[in-house]
Amino acid sequence: MSIKEGDGDLSTYIIENANWVKDSKITQTSLLVKDDKISAIRDRFSYYRYMRMDVSSFMMTPGHVMCDLEVPEGTDFLSIKNYYLDEFIHKGCTTVLTAFTLGYEYEFLAKLNERKTSLLNSPLDYTIGLKTSANLITPAVIRSCKRHKVPVVWIDINEIDLFKEIRWGWIKGFLYDYPITFVPFFTTNIDIKTKMKHLKIWQNTMENEKIPHLSNEIPQKEPLRLKELKKIGIYPLRGNFLVGGEISYNLYMNIEGENGAEPSAFKTDQHVLKCTMNKGKCFYLNNRGYYYPGAGEELFIQTPGYFI
Repeated sequence: MSIKEGDGDLSTYIIENANWVKDSKITQTSLLVKDDKISAIRDRFSYYRYMRMDVSSFMMTPGHVMCDLEVPEGTDFLSIKNYYLDEFIHKGCTTVLTAFTLGYEYEFLAKLNERKTSLLNSPLDYTIGLKTSANLITPAVIRSCKRHKVPVVWIDINEIDLFKEIRWGWIKGFLYDYPITFVPFFTTNIDIKTKMKHLKIWQNTMENEKIPHLSNEIPQKEPLRLKELKKIGIYPLRGNFLVGGEISYNLYMNIEGENGAEPSAFKTDQHVLKCTMNKGKCFYLNNRGYYYPGAGEELFIQTPGYFI
């Protein structure tokens, strides 16, 4: 990474020659950054005299969004710090998608607030969904999800008979102005044949009922794919470089000949992460992660699936 001098305004600079991993290809672009926000995105800024940061030797991605339904809620500072460093920050994650668990309908607000409180010290931004059993997919629960902007609901499909009893006709009527995304999960390990059978029933039901959903489980502690981010509504707030948005990016060591390749060739576990910058702070640099307790904020999804 090379730095070129500019006019001395350190709050404004140009990230140039960025190999941006975006959608179906890798494109080269440049970003003008002012006060930790993206002011403009162009092929180049030839006549600007701001400080320049040449990142042509790296691959550049937005900060990753990862799902973890079991983010720890304890008070042991050291263990929580190490968890965030090991599971998220060292992997270029800047936003976490997690959930609260509901056992009874009347517990909704209390359990949601418990989860919010547990994340107040999070160094990363976060979005909160609901994880529950099929028998709690009721009009009252869905109304509460809408009221409190809960954009995604995980449904346990181990007990497939309970799932079959959900009255989707009732539920669908509540989704017209806030299309919550439903996602399957399994509470216990079951054999592959049974699992695939349950997932097929899930897929057929959701497609026939025309309910917003993901066809399969969301992998845990891995970067979410663009289609998942769009479906839930996290994109374009995260997982994207957006004019007016806060600057958040990862730099991976470039592999010779990779420019212009399909992103299927770009695998984060096959590239070496060198740097993560997030909202003006360095979260990772040269094999060292940095932990900022309380730096994270809750990300509210106003309209799930708006950019699908």
